[in-house]
Amino acid sequence: MRMIFPKAGMRMAMIAICSGALCSIPAMAQDTTTAPAQQGTHARGMRGDRTAMLTKQLNLTADQQTQVKSIDDDTRSQMMAIRNDTSMSKADKRSKMMDLHKSSDDKIRAVLNDDQKTKFDAMQAKMQARMKEHKQAGESAPQ
Repeated sequence: MRMIFPKAGMRMAMIAICSGALCSIPAMAQDTTTAPAQQGTHARGMRGDRTAMLTKQLNLTADQQTQVKSIDDDTRSQMMAIRNDTSMSKADKRSKMMDLHKSSDDKIRAVLNDDQKTKFDAMQAKMQARMKEHKQAGESAPQ
């Protein structure tokens, strides 16, 4: 009789542990939150690490990487200042941000060699085409 109870107790304990583990799996699978670092990169599209992306696409030198990172950091801080400025209208903010983005692209382009400039321009044109397609798709979508 003594041997039955310890075995039954072990079985019950194992069943309880397995049940608890199985019940927690759906809860973990439904966790839709993302890490803060991921939110920053995905929520704003390609703005995550532009230097790494350009380094890969354009084969930037170490000096070019440093310059591009500096340009991006400066642009990012200016963008945040514009976003946080409550005295500007939404249209003014948009206009200033577009000007700042254009200026940033011009500064980056100045850092590149001729071959890299050609590739950079092609990348910009491709991105503009995608944005135009996305905008047109959004306008034609039924509501």
